[in-house]
Amino acid sequence: MVRKFFVGGNWKMNGNKGVNQEIIQTLVTGPLDDNTEVVVAVPSIYLSEVRRVLPSKVGVSAQNAYKVAKGAFTGEI
Repeated sequence: MVRKFFVGGNWKMNGNKGVNQEIIQTLVTGPLDDNTEVVVAVPSIYLSEVRRVLPSKVGVSAQNAYKVAKGAFTGEI
């Protein structure tokens, strides 16, 4: 069995709905290699929106959020 290449992207707490739309549009329109598994981890508040609009071949996972506006925090919801 041939293993797929895996690419995972973590939103962290950077961005907002506008930035999310740019990333989503890239994933929707950009060519994704069928031999690559793509998964994005988004803050929990964006989970349902991102899952709804991304193609099913892009995996979506949740991550937590923190009390500050942005940064690389992944410890609280």
